[in-house]
Amino acid sequence: MFSKGTFMTRQASNPSSQEGFALVYMAALLAVLLIFTGLAVDTGRAYVVKAQLTKAVDGAALAAARNLNSGSPKAEATRIFQANFPTTYMGISSVTDPATDSSFFNLTTDTASGVNTVTVTASAVLPTTFMQLANFTQVTVTSTGQAQRRMVDLSLVLDVSSSIGSKWTAVHDATVSFIDTFDAAHDRMSLVEFGNGASVVYPMAASRGFDKATLEADVPTTLPGGSTLMVEGIYRAWDQLRSVPAGTQSGLRIIVLFTDGASNGVPANWDGSTYAKSLRTWDFPHNANDPDSQTWDSPHIDGLYDTRSATGGASPSYSATVPWNSTTTIVGAAWMPTATWHTQHVSSGIPTSFPLQSSTLKVNGVAQNSARGLRHFDVASGKFPAEVWNINNAARNVLEIIADAARNDNGDYPIRIYTIGMGYLVQDLLGTMPETPESILMRIANDKRSADHQGAPQLDGKYFYAATAADVAPAFQGIQNEIVRLSK
Repeated sequence: MFSKGTFMTRQASNPSSQEGFALVYMAALLAVLLIFTGLAVDTGRAYVVKAQLTKAVDGAALAAARNLNSGSPKAEATRIFQANFPTTYMGISSVTDPATDSSFFNLTTDTASGVNTVTVTASAVLPTTFMQLANFTQVTVTSTGQAQRRMVDLSLVLDVSSSIGSKWTAVHDATVSFIDTFDAAHDRMSLVEFGNGASVVYPMAASRGFDKATLEADVPTTLPGGSTLMVEGIYRAWDQLRSVPAGTQSGLRIIVLFTDGASNGVPANWDGSTYAKSLRTWDFPHNANDPDSQTWDSPHIDGLYDTRSATGGASPSYSATVPWNSTTTIVGAAWMPTATWHTQHVSSGIPTSFPLQSSTLKVNGVAQNSARGLRHFDVASGKFPAEVWNINNAARNVLEIIADAARNDNGDYPIRIYTIGMGYLVQDLLGTMPETPESILMRIANDKRSADHQGAPQLDGKYFYAATAADVAPAFQGIQNEIVRLSK
């Protein structure tokens, strides 16, 4: 009995011992589970913080890259970062202070490749909750964002013709604001004006950078006036881009052209001078939508203008008023030249003459020399008469021919063209076809909306319409947005 009782006593004490062991085991297991649960919870919080931090530094880097042109890139990066990542986000205890942490913002410039690189780096400290059971009291999350901006070589071409009139003040201010958006230390810019002739007011430097204050001051505050020798304007702009030595040209080479009308002058060797002069017509036919009286059924033929200055020098030597479909020519310029002539240029190898019409370029899907061809060819002289029809058609044809040559330029990088057309005149039906000047502006920009858009290797540009002078600034901003998008 005693041994049996003893045996029974041992049986009675064993469950209690096992239960105690189980409790200890369960407590240890629960602690481990809590640690792993805490790890999952805290890791999840850290992941959310990491995602938001990444968003904030990426946005800050992009904003700074856009702001490299003006203002303070670091200040813009700081503003965007702090807007996207508040100091109390998800219970963080601390976050990088852009004002005191030198690692927050870094800008490097590779002048060989023409690329600016902005790097934004930030860290946030997140206190843990359950992970403190494992003696992990905080988690540090770090993220880096980077954005690149290619440098720009830009030729700005301004129509300073008299038809702009009182609208010039708004055009001037919009132009200055546009210039201000570029990086004076690394971008290059030139300024070309055209009226009866054309002038390079601010030449493009071979080295990087430009004098922003001087360039902005060179935009005339009063309208020089004149006609619309757009042919010479775009030629000079192309020449300025070509003047930058090969191997150092920027990744973005751009022409921006502003006008309120249509190309109507032809630069050539009209009178045997040592420099090119221009013969032009006024715009025709008369349009009902013409509040400023800028279109005529009997336009002038005027010439000859000095192409070396935007004003074209003295009053024209020859002038006549004739019906636009007339075969009348004027004394001193009775015959069209066989090609244009461009005596003002600085780049090596640029063509100095162009044909007056092309069989390869298209106008509304038809060969240019058919859709907008010259007429009444004289077999004896081998020339076309310098009548209104031929002068005006040649002025439009050559503009498109030179723009096409510029887009096919064989520099370090191809050239892209943007155009702005202001006011009612660019949407009126003008010329011999007739056609809207903005359809030509779309064509020289190689805008995708043009019926004659050309694919690769030519680059796509874009045409912007400014209905009023107040719309010129938004048009320039639209071009700036395009450039920023391309420069990334």
